[in-house]
Amino acid sequence: MVDRFDEHFFLIAKETGGIEGLLNSLFSFLLRRTDYYYECDPGDKMGFPPGVALNMLGNIFKKYQDEHYKIHKKKSAQEYKEKLEIYQRKQKEQQEKQKEQEEQKKERQLQQQQQKQSEQSECQKQQDVKIKQEEKNDSFTNKQKIDPYINTYNGGQTEKYSWSQSGNDVVVTMKVPEGSNKKNIKVIITASTLTVKVKDNVVVDGKLYDKVKCDESIWSIEENLLTITLEKGQENIWKTVIQGDQEIDATKVENTKPLEDFDSETQGAIRKIMYDQQRKQQGLPTTEEEQQLEILKKAWDAEGSPFKGQPFDPSKFNLSNGQIQF
Repeated sequence: MVDRFDEHFFLIAKETGGIEGLLNSLFSFLLRRTDYYYECDPGDKMGFPPGVALNMLGNIFKKYQDEHYKIHKKKSAQEYKEKLEIYQRKQKEQQEKQKEQEEQKKERQLQQQQQKQSEQSECQKQQDVKIKQEEKNDSFTNKQKIDPYINTYNGGQTEKYSWSQSGNDVVVTMKVPEGSNKKNIKVIITASTLTVKVKDNVVVDGKLYDKVKCDESIWSIEENLLTITLEKGQENIWKTVIQGDQEIDATKVENTKPLEDFDSETQGAIRKIMYDQQRKQQGLPTTEEEQQLEILKKAWDAEGSPFKGQPFDPSKFNLSNGQIQF
């Protein structure tokens, strides 16, 4: 059978890099070890008459080519040329489209960067104007007295600053080194970020808990105490000043304003916090953990699950810290 040498041919093709390597090996073998290429004279007992070896090769090639055409339709060179032109045209269109998308993406990124720089520049200009106005106001610099008690009402303390809040604003206070003044302190307030530099050292730099009105936010320094007043973008309760810093328990925030007076989004957030806190105290799962349990319950009996057919057992999972652990 012709296929009994297939494994040998596969090995040769693999070792020589494919079909061309296989053919090179075969014809090299015929040259080195046989008389295939030898053109004989009449009466010779080796080789073939001129042209016979080549015809033999052509006949064998055509035999198996005909077998191929019984399964696959024969293609003309003109048909291939037309398909190649269509393929190359589509490739070119795809490359041009991809190039256009990349250029549009770069343009959007540049616009976003310019917008951010413009926003920071505008806020900085507003801050500079306010600083100059405050420097001209002698009553502010000479008569203003800082209460030695740092207020943390409805707020908290971190290693770098203390803070308090009302429904409309957040007041951040921090001690600065002796000799600090408005010339060597830089406070940058944008709608969503706060940066504080003291003598070229970055003290605070991060994303705010929520948006603020940077044009209505101010800062001042007196007796080595820096005070920053951030006007909230909307009336709500903050759990921290900088995202990632220690958060307070929002359920303990004192506020004489009835819950119904807050907007619906804030009411929902407060109710969710209170609900989750109550669930934790009762040893029950929070809203997020309940959602995770619903997902696990669906996956428990899904195809391919090792638990399929068994009663759902939530004790096999640990949902602490908002993560699922087996």
